[in-house]
Amino acid sequence: MNILIKPSQTGGSITPPSSKSLLHRALICAGLASGKSTISSLSCSRDIEATISCLNALGIKIQTVQKEEDGKKFTFEVEGSDVALRNFPVVMDAYESGSTLRFLIPIAASSASSVTFTGQPSLMIRPMKIYDELFKEQGLLFNQNRQTIEIKGPLKATHYTIDGNVSSQFISGMLMAAPLFDQGKKETALSITPPYQSRSYTNLTVSMMKEFGVTVQEPDELSYIVPADQSYQPKDLQVESDYSQMAFFGVLGAIQNSITCMNMNPDSAQGDKVILKFLKQAGAKLTWNDQSVCIESAKSQNLTLKPCVMDLADCPDLGPILCVLAAYTPGTTRLIHASRLRYKECDRIAAMEEELRKWGVNINSDEDSITIQGKETYSCDHLVEVDSHNDHRIVMAMAIFGACAGSDSLIHNAQAIKKSYPLFFEDFKKVKGDASVWN
Repeated sequence: MNILIKPSQTGGSITPPSSKSLLHRALICAGLASGKSTISSLSCSRDIEATISCLNALGIKIQTVQKEEDGKKFTFEVEGSDVALRNFPVVMDAYESGSTLRFLIPIAASSASSVTFTGQPSLMIRPMKIYDELFKEQGLLFNQNRQTIEIKGPLKATHYTIDGNVSSQFISGMLMAAPLFDQGKKETALSITPPYQSRSYTNLTVSMMKEFGVTVQEPDELSYIVPADQSYQPKDLQVESDYSQMAFFGVLGAIQNSITCMNMNPDSAQGDKVILKFLKQAGAKLTWNDQSVCIESAKSQNLTLKPCVMDLADCPDLGPILCVLAAYTPGTTRLIHASRLRYKECDRIAAMEEELRKWGVNINSDEDSITIQGKETYSCDHLVEVDSHNDHRIVMAMAIFGACAGSDSLIHNAQAIKKSYPLFFEDFKKVKGDASVWN
């Protein structure tokens, strides 16, 4: 799918999809509970389908019992299963979802079953050294190649040390699996080797585990203990909207005209809520009305956007859209602690450099930071053809850039949005964005 983006004067209101981060965790915790849970969500994406498929392979029954006609409201009915008692080979396809893979590897390894994970080539080559070492320390199988990851448990309840600067998904996976190790009769402890990046995502895991009846102790900022004799309990839960997806429309509002994002939790624990701080730093005006936040541009206040330094250590998913905000901010903006962007669906730093330079954006990077000399307007005397790099966040970021530009652009392979936000272009049109399929 190729999408033509025309310059637009945007404005209006949308309801972002539910938090993908929270929905992954809710489905997993519900699946590990003995009994039936109901999870209500404003979205379902390819990544969530991957988690559902893998949980089904583990004997956890998940079905969609209600889906409204607009495709935006889903109800998942989850009937849990004792994964640790599995005793026959399992094959699990994680598609292209890093969260699915890293969360479920230790959960699957709570059993003595042989488990083979498959997925897209870009997923299979993601770094897995942390799990590789943990498994081999216990004399267990962990074999990764470009097509599969083969494992065989069971992992034991013991003390684990995990690097904090690779991905918090390893920490979250071990925490969620901990009540299953040794059938929950012994405590599991995790020590995190600093620097500890993206801790906010681990906070979401701890919070979700608590929702389903499992307490995680935090003796200090680099330690976790999952006490013995705990088990997940079924629960009915509604998942709040996603700040990482809201960010695309928040930046659009900050550059152009007012946009209101609804169903946002002002007290959310999502790390990507920091987008509100970045928008305010840049000069946007934010106004809350209950569960809705209106983002007004600096322009509407007769001001220009202001350059600043934005720290991505706990919010790497915001990187692509913050590059767009920086590009339209006169002066020098720096995005620091950005190295983890290089190990996502693509090297997001290199991808944004390549695509923004097609518009004439002055952007440079080193291994851990991005520097952008922004300006207020961009226009080309030809159709700017943008590549998606098969990355949903590159597609959405470049759609926002194109809407604010002064000439047309074409995004190739825009179907990558299905990974996290299948209805992105429908919502884009709701705020008067001009997008159409290019034949």
